[in-house]
Amino acid sequence: MAATHDGTEIAWQFAAVDAIGGLLLPRALVGIDMPIGLLDAGLRECDALLRRELPGAGSRVFTTPPRPVLELGLAAPNADVQELARRLTGQGVSRQALGLAPRILALDDALGTTEAVVVEVHPELSFATMCGHVLPSKHGAAGVAARIDAVEAWRSDAVAALDRRPTRVPIVDALDALAALWTAIRFRDGRARVIPPDAVAAPRVVV
Repeated sequence: MAATHDGTEIAWQFAAVDAIGGLLLPRALVGIDMPIGLLDAGLRECDALLRRELPGAGSRVFTTPPRPVLELGLAAPNADVQELARRLTGQGVSRQALGLAPRILALDDALGTTEAVVVEVHPELSFATMCGHVLPSKHGAAGVAARIDAVEAWRSDAVAALDRRPTRVPIVDALDALAALWTAIRFRDGRARVIPPDAVAAPRVVV
C-alpha cells in the first residue's frame, strides 16, 4: 500500500507483492519502507546507524540479510539458510526476515527496470524526526495517537485521508505510508538527511 500525492490530495494505491512495479510510476518519486540495496555478504551499515538514531527503540529496525540468504530462504530448509547466514554475516537470520524475502526480492527486481526515483525510508525514524523524539510503540494507543498528531501537524488533510483509507488497511500501516510520503517530499525538496551521510547510492536510508 502507498500513500500518494499528486499536488492536490492524498490518495491510496495498492499493488500485489509480485507486481510492486505498479507503484513505481515513471518520473515518480517514491519513498518505500523496504530495503533497497542488497549485499552479497555482510550486513548493511545503514541498518546499524539507523538503530543508533532510535535510542531505546533499536529493535524496531529490520536487519537486512544478504541477497544469497534471501534467495535461499525462498525454498531451502531453515537449517541450510541459517548456515549460509552465519557464514556470510556471522549471525543467523530471523523468521521475520525470511518471511519478507519475497517482497524484498520483488522490489529488487522492479528497481532494475523502473524509471521512478525510489528511496528507502524508515517510518519510525520519520516520525522521530517529525516530533523531535522517538515515539511510543505504534502497537499501543499512545503511539497511534502520537502518530496521528504528527501527521495532522504536517498536513491538515492527513486525518481526513486516514478516514478515507480502505477498511481492510490497519491504521498503523496507513500512518507508516504517510510517514514515507512525508520523507519522499522532504527528499524532493532537498531537505532530507541521508544515512550514512556520505552515501550517494544504495544502501542508504533517507529521512
